[in-house]
Amino acid sequence: MSRKSLLEKYAPLKQIVPSSLCFTCDVCCRFPEETSFLAPYFTDEEIRLIPGPKKKFFDSPEGSKTTLIRHPEGEGCICPHFDPKTQHCAIYDDRPLDCRIYPFALMRDEEGAVVLGIDTKCPFIQEHAGDARMKWDADEVAHFLESDPILATLAAHPLLIGPYQEDVLIVCRLEKVSQAVGPAADPRPDL
Repeated sequence: MSRKSLLEKYAPLKQIVPSSLCFTCDVCCRFPEETSFLAPYFTDEEIRLIPGPKKKFFDSPEGSKTTLIRHPEGEGCICPHFDPKTQHCAIYDDRPLDCRIYPFALMRDEEGAVVLGIDTKCPFIQEHAGDARMKWDADEVAHFLESDPILATLAAHPLLIGPYQEDVLIVCRLEKVSQAVGPAADPRPDL
């Protein structure tokens, strides 16, 4: 898939959180440890758009979470595409679906169904979670995620769906996504 066709595929998504707030925030793109399950997942199509030297941050060209790096000036880790000095993403125009839907998140609920959640750590969400506009945005994102092209992407990349998180408010169940990706794999090793 070309850059243009991938951008067209993602075109219905809009940025929910205003950029002016993003540039002052210290939540996104930062992680407590190198093995954080919150690291963004990139599909094979998205990895192909990453500049050559940056491809080293992926375990598999078929799709994987990006490898996080130690924060050069602070605690924890950051996404290797994030510049903490400028608060900018070096691949913003080509950022993955996982980042594009933020502050929404795909995850499993406690029963294993796929749900759309909203991250309560986002300062914008802390202020606007109950707004009618946020409900409308959630409905638009849910509709987008349940569209045929995105269902195919999610079915091919089930690791885009994270585990249940107590600090993410569940907005709605995504029945079509649950059907497309199937049940969650049991993460426990065989005994």
